[in-house]
Amino acid sequence: MEKKMYSSFEQIEADLEILDIEKQINYQKVILGFQKTKEQFTPSGITKHFFDGFTGAFTGSYSNYYKLAIPLLIKWLINRKRSH
Repeated sequence: MEKKMYSSFEQIEADLEILDIEKQINYQKVILGFQKTKEQFTPSGITKHFFDGFTGAFTGSYSNYYKLAIPLLIKWLINRKRSH
């Protein structure tokens, strides 16, 4: 890291203000991350993530296979019930 050379106290103050604002931004990011993590472990958060993962299977790269397989599965179930 390169050392900075300051020629006035105003430059030092300006850099300190920038560092203070960056520190506040990073602190808020940590707080937001903590809140999001906390929300994930609530009962509503757990069910939301469960259903998001479940629906993601039908909208992801395998969605075409599911679109083909579901009608075939329904037809098979109907034929199976008719035969019994």
